[in-house]
Amino acid sequence: MKLLSTSTFLAACGLASAAVVSSNDKGTQPASKYVKVDFDKLRGDTAEDATAGAVAHGMLAKRADGSETVVIKNQQTFYSVELGVGSPAQNVTLLIDTGSSDMWVMGSNNPFCKGGSGSNSKHVLLGNHAKQLDEEVNRNWASTLKSFLTATVTATATATASADSGDDTPSRTSVDSEFATLTCSKYGTFATDSSSTFKSNNTAFYIEYGDSTYALGTWGRDNVTLQDITLSGISMAVANESNSTFGVLGIGLTDLEVTNVGSLVGSSGEPYTYDNLPAKMVSEGIIHKNAYSLFLDSLDAKKGSVLFGAVDHSKYTGTLYTLPLSNSYRSMGYTDPIQLEITLQGFGMTANNTNTTFTTTPLTALLDSGTTLTYLPSSLVRLVAAKLGARYDSSYGYYFFRCSAVEDSDELVFDFGGFHIASKLSNFIIESSGSVCALGLVPQSSSNVILGDNFLTAAYVVYDLENLEISLAQANYNGGSSDIEVITSTVPNAVKGPRYSSTWSTNAPISTGGNIFTVSASNSTSTARGSASGTTSSSGTSSTSNSDKKNAAVGAATPGAPGLLSVLALLIAAGLA
Repeated sequence: MKLLSTSTFLAACGLASAAVVSSNDKGTQPASKYVKVDFDKLRGDTAEDATAGAVAHGMLAKRADGSETVVIKNQQTFYSVELGVGSPAQNVTLLIDTGSSDMWVMGSNNPFCKGGSGSNSKHVLLGNHAKQLDEEVNRNWASTLKSFLTATVTATATATASADSGDDTPSRTSVDSEFATLTCSKYGTFATDSSSTFKSNNTAFYIEYGDSTYALGTWGRDNVTLQDITLSGISMAVANESNSTFGVLGIGLTDLEVTNVGSLVGSSGEPYTYDNLPAKMVSEGIIHKNAYSLFLDSLDAKKGSVLFGAVDHSKYTGTLYTLPLSNSYRSMGYTDPIQLEITLQGFGMTANNTNTTFTTTPLTALLDSGTTLTYLPSSLVRLVAAKLGARYDSSYGYYFFRCSAVEDSDELVFDFGGFHIASKLSNFIIESSGSVCALGLVPQSSSNVILGDNFLTAAYVVYDLENLEISLAQANYNGGSSDIEVITSTVPNAVKGPRYSSTWSTNAPISTGGNIFTVSASNSTSTARGSASGTTSSSGTSSTSNSDKKNAAVGAATPGAPGLLSVLALLIAAGLA
């Protein structure tokens, strides 16, 4: 889930299973432990209607003027895990998110929760076509929220509460019934007074995501159980006010924690980091290294997995290449990377036995499991759309085209400097029951890239949070039995990418030209959906596309900025003003 950024799609959660395994698979490694978490992949329009195996699709609909358009259904996807929090354990289901770093659970007294079933009110903030409330009510609610946050943040920053009490979480006690629509009980809530081990830090917690969902509450510590693994004294937040149906398990870099870069830094003390869940696994000796592997499987698969502390060689084909993290926030005062970003060196397409290079301008790309679709600079999305003969519908924010324009063998090709990850173009297509399809690439005005699930499904990704590196290879959907190797230092069998040292450093106008398809076949493989073997990217006529689009530089909040002003700035940036 992208923090402080453009809109991302939130969606439904599924349950997960985990196991701690003693392993010396390769013989040369000392016996050690890793943690494998299998999660369900659910899709739907809301958290309430999501199901395993559902796929995004479009439905033809009539506009008021009689013309036809496509309404996107099941566009939201999420991967989640069920945890036990507290003593005795209270079960909560949380989103696994590589794009954020904090763990927070839903408090039992969130005023936006209701009993029974119902629709998710995220659309109230998003202002999408759900039209649950009219725009005037939406504006009034946003104004009320801003006023409330102003009072709450100011009061919380100076409050001194009882160290043993868990009931000091800042929140309003009630909201109008039209806003109390969340079915929080479906994914579990946490009652601090029912846990004998919960300790409040008596400091305020606030986080807002790119889709305008937010959580407001108090920091604390408690035990967390994942199957038969218990971690003691995990730092987490209890959100007793949130417009999200469920909490988040952020597993990103600790430097991205809201205690270090969040909107309350400056008003509630000096910035600091803490051991989030992956780091805590290392400190308690459960895994050797703060590293994990993500395998989403094919886009239509019902399950995926995250492997803490190890790599599964059966889940990829070809070479596992390592790249350093890029730092798109250096100019804002961050000396080290705070997000899981790498350098995308080029972008193209293979279709009809023709290779098209859209750009070779280096771009910083966030690999984010909390984002369903892929976000690209608008100039690049236009180039892809032009190849498909697509038209843009501003009322829906998508490009639409005839489904027949896409062949099963067509691919989008992402060049990471000497090696490619190729993803089926069909992964980026939202099909309809008719002949019209939508392009699952979202244009944005900035020049940064968010590689969401429709890219990540084609890649096997190893996030090395200690060495500030990411290793990538083409995903292998039918690799057979697991071949797991524990990570004790560097990622086993991974090699530095050919352009490891050519890391993104600054934004530049996006130009076209060049040829990403000069990469040797041994460095560039693609895997068909459901295929166990890789094939080299097709050779053929190369072409380039032209665009004079200039993209704006990426912006970020300054470290240590005044907390209250940052809260309001985030709300305004999210389109709530």
